Amino acid sequence: TAVAVPPTAVAPGRLPLRGDNRLAQTRALKEQGNWAGCLAASANPRSLELLYERSWCAYNLDRTGEALAGFTATVQSGSGLGGDVPRDSRFGMILSYLDMNMTEEAARLAAATNLTREQRVTVESTILDQRGVRAFHRRDYAQSIAYLNALQELSGTLRRDLAMLRAYAYLENEQPRLALAEFTRLNDELSTDETRAALASLRGVMSGL
Repeated sequence: TAVAVPPTAVAPGRLPLRGDNRLAQTRALKEQGNWAGCLAASANPRSLELLYERSWCAYNLDRTGEALAGFTATVQSGSGLGGDVPRDSRFGMILSYLDMNMTEEAARLAAATNLTREQRVTVESTILDQRGVRAFHRRDYAQSIAYLNALQELSGTLRRDLAMLRAYAYLENEQPRLALAEFTRLNDELSTDETRAALASLRGVMSGL
């Protein structure tokens, strides 16, 4: 029995817009969340239309570099695909940059892209998250607090790990009462060795104020 051989690879910049007859199968596998099956069905894409679908499957399998290359090729050469593809391929690029912690590259592209409201909230939330963590690690505690406060305002909540980080930022920024309030709230929600130790340390510090 003859074995099916994937088409020969074509450089993304030289792909035609359409014409790869594996599109329907690949798209169906993508919509089912069968990322591995999607990649297997779309090996060596022969159209930008197929490359675009494949790039989402690569992204969801954490093959971020491959996804970024595919989305970039679609942005550069695939405007003729029409519909939401030009915007959504830029969204894919932004998500890929964020997954690679290339926060500022993502922010620049996001600022130049007419994203949907849902896409913009997703992107801006991740940008604020990454900037807040990065500011904390470079000991710019006031800036870290500002980013994390903005994230909470945008999304309506703050992950526990980020709330803990903000509490430590308050402490390092000489705002012990705000730190105490934050650690107390977190400890009331879920008491852990870390929250209990932070509260004990803070109360010791504040007793001397």
